[in-house]
Amino acid sequence: MTRLDSAESAIICLLQADGRMSTAEITRRTEISEPTVRKKLTGLVDRGVIRITAVSDPQELGFGVPVYIGFDVERSQIKTAAAALTRYPMVSSVVVATGPYDVIIEAAFRSIAELYDFVLNEIKKIRGITDSQSFLVLQRFKHFGLIGVARKEGPVRARSARRRKRGR
Repeated sequence: MTRLDSAESAIICLLQADGRMSTAEITRRTEISEPTVRKKLTGLVDRGVIRITAVSDPQELGFGVPVYIGFDVERSQIKTAAAALTRYPMVSSVVVATGPYDVIIEAAFRSIAELYDFVLNEIKKIRGITDSQSFLVLQRFKHFGLIGVARKEGPVRARSARRRKRGR
């Protein structure tokens, strides 16, 4: 687990609110020098703590059939099956899990017919999958991940946090 300092926490929180925010704007909002912001941001990306990417709304892109699918998989084939499922562009998440299913995916399809084809034709091509259960998503309440978890104590302002530590 990576320990974040207050500057890194502030940078992450601001970028989660607006991934296109410039380093100059981050500097303005946090009172951290721009060279420090650039250095911290590069470090966070290089260490794999954050990845800056666009998060699209599948429905807006024509993928109006969101679904979770749980798979029963032969124990010796779990990693192979999970890796095979990651190769499908409509699959946004693949996890090996405890509980009634060995592997669970989150995916979005353009139509019920496309989901049907995936479940009845594509899945049988993946070695080790013995059964599946599909769960259509009726309404999504959150889609953008763990927003705000980098925040340690509410909105972080790096210099203010340092002043409190020094008793100012």
